Amino acid sequence: MFNISELGRVLTEEFLQAGGRIETMEFHTPADLSKLKQKVVINCTGYGARALWKDESVVPVRGQIAWLIPQPEASYGIVYDNVSMIARRDGIVIQQTGPDESWGYNDPNETVDREEAMGAVASIARAYA
Repeated sequence: MFNISELGRVLTEEFLQAGGRIETMEFHTPADLSKLKQKVVINCTGYGARALWKDESVVPVRGQIAWLIPQPEASYGIVYDNVSMIARRDGIVIQQTGPDESWGYNDPNETVDREEAMGAVASIARAYA
């Protein structure tokens, strides 16, 4: 496990300190890339690659994450009742994981589900009861 937010911050900081520049652009077709003057482009399209490049191998995986305030005394993670909890410096991440590895697989739903997040927090609370 590692803190993806912190990794992203460190990599971005190093990139900018080395003279890199971040430009946010929107591409609708691969042909739009030909308009770029830059010699190096970092592709960060993520799930958008499915539409942009017609890449059906990119599959959405839905997950609802709840964040709790940071608790410095918590330096561990647990899985309990199909919910994972991971303590990080920037907060505690709680997420429903489902009964197996296929939970959320190929589910493009991006609607926030507060009830699911609160249910996950309640499950973890029961682990400490």
